[in-house]
Amino acid sequence: MADEQETVVETLTSDDPIVAKIARIVGAENVSDTELERIVYSGDPSSLPQFHYRWKYKYLVDYVVRVKSIDQVQAIVKIAGDENIPIIPRGGASSCLGSSSPTRGGISLDTKPMNQVIEINSSEMYVRVEAGVTFNQLERELFKHGVTLGIRPTSARSAVIGGWIGCGGEAGIGTPLHGSLVSNILELKVVKPNGESVNVTGDDIGLFCGSYGILGVICEAKLRVVKYPSGHTTFSYAFDLLEHTCNAMRHLSMLEPQPVYLKIADKQFQSYSNPLEKGNYVLTATYQNEPDPCPTDKIEAIMADNGGEYLGADYSLKDWYLVEDCEFNPKEHCQTLMFQEMLVQVDKLYDLLKSYESYKKSHKTPAIWFAMLGHDGWIRAELMAMLDPEKYLKFIGSKGILHKMVGKSVKLGGGPYTIGLQNSVYMKRAFPNRQEKMIVAKDKWDPGGIMNPDRVTSCLTSYLRMNVLFQLAAGIRRLSKIIDRGE
Repeated sequence: MADEQETVVETLTSDDPIVAKIARIVGAENVSDTELERIVYSGDPSSLPQFHYRWKYKYLVDYVVRVKSIDQVQAIVKIAGDENIPIIPRGGASSCLGSSSPTRGGISLDTKPMNQVIEINSSEMYVRVEAGVTFNQLERELFKHGVTLGIRPTSARSAVIGGWIGCGGEAGIGTPLHGSLVSNILELKVVKPNGESVNVTGDDIGLFCGSYGILGVICEAKLRVVKYPSGHTTFSYAFDLLEHTCNAMRHLSMLEPQPVYLKIADKQFQSYSNPLEKGNYVLTATYQNEPDPCPTDKIEAIMADNGGEYLGADYSLKDWYLVEDCEFNPKEHCQTLMFQEMLVQVDKLYDLLKSYESYKKSHKTPAIWFAMLGHDGWIRAELMAMLDPEKYLKFIGSKGILHKMVGKSVKLGGGPYTIGLQNSVYMKRAFPNRQEKMIVAKDKWDPGGIMNPDRVTSCLTSYLRMNVLFQLAAGIRRLSKIIDRGE
């Protein structure tokens, strides 16, 4: 054993004793403190200007560690606790809101190598998986047994099980019919900050679902599965008016059975995936063919009452097939796809989107949006701006608009959909009860404060500071339009 440990240390390019300790656990090839890997593991797909570093004391991790087992996670977390080093659990890192971005350096703990499907039980209808399994990988295995999770995020190609659990999973594909992610979790296996592995059941599951890694490292999940459907029926309709589009969505959301997917989007958003040849907005609804048939007649009546025009089978099927691609396609056409995700009830959606379209016109912002139905009438609305981060005034001006939209969603009874790092500043205003519950849980599960610090229960910037910043930016931007028409 001593010879093996010496060999591991000799293969390291770093002389940091922490790297040597970690290498003895995961192997030299799975730990790094090189600048390149630290940069890669410290961000997500977004590109942000310098002012965003106000959210962070130290915006690069100190170490990158890839783990393959619960035993390795326990050992690494134990080292972190002993050395008082922050741990930042990292899955697919596709949320773009800083869920796995460091604030105080520390260890970026990559759980993607933990990607085994442990057990599929099609008689008792559950599956046990490691946290690093992607949804598409899991669905391929479940299909062989005639079952499916029934729910998945729109980022299913890259998102991993543990990551979506950490981010909450309230409005993914299938959630209108099968419920939110938390209602489909039967058990979690979590490594606590002291290195102890525990099984989480009952009400405590709700603490970890949407915890963003602040309580512990999710290593395994036992999830409910359902029978694989025999097929789907999809409709896409074009609308001229936003109000009619939102009204049609609201009425569809009240029908039974619920759809597995119900989305609306503006024409600009559609232009990057499935362009509209008529109308200004599109609505796409997808239903399972079993156990209850698609309510085709009722859907057609609702569409007719709101002036919807059927776009045909080919368009409808393409929109359904692109469900995992459409929101990422605009990124290919700009340097930064900046966005904010809102959570509102379906009857408040028109008020939210009407405000955004008003800002879009008055500020001439290159903005696009789409919205999809989640569980119990909740809507995930994604408001996007396609920007060049080097044009600072346009960037921060558009960011200011999205800040106002968060305030609008709170007034409408909702709030930000994904919290991560950047939206933790809104927790007290949007979800005070949830924040109080998570503060109690943080003190219980992570008294040392090493797990993904400075989000959900606390934030390194203030709501007041953000308000002042964006008000100043708005004033400067208005002045710049007069002085420099090129900006």
